[in-house]
Amino acid sequence: MKAFRSAVVAALFLSLPALAAPMVHSIWSSQGLYVADTTGRYPVTSANVVVSWNQSTNTAFVNFHGFAGGNEYDFELVGSPAIATTVDDITGIWNIRRNGAFICTGCSGTAYWLSLPAGAGNYFKFYDSTNVFHFSAYIDARKDY
Repeated sequence: MKAFRSAVVAALFLSLPALAAPMVHSIWSSQGLYVADTTGRYPVTSANVVVSWNQSTNTAFVNFHGFAGGNEYDFELVGSPAIATTVDDITGIWNIRRNGAFICTGCSGTAYWLSLPAGAGNYFKFYDSTNVFHFSAYIDARKDY
């Protein structure tokens, strides 16, 4: 009986990692929605976005490159690890450029709605802590493990 109990306990411990929720996530998009800055809010005409993060270490990478309102924009999460990560958001320090010139450096902000599935019109957003700077994009593809 003792050997049987030990076997059951071992089986449970070995199966626990398989039951754990995914901790590493990636999102890709080539469909931006909007960009906002101190000059206004503009629909995105073209964009590429990559988001990747590990909840267990707060290691994160976010890069938005797109065109809106006749301008070229880059939003980049700088410094890793991020301040905080969950399955749904990344909070950290960001640099934002318009036409290659910095318009916000060391800005605190959060990308959120990151846990939504790809497709079906689902999208995610970024806002800085003052709600002035923003980008959003549809979730074209994702991988979680």
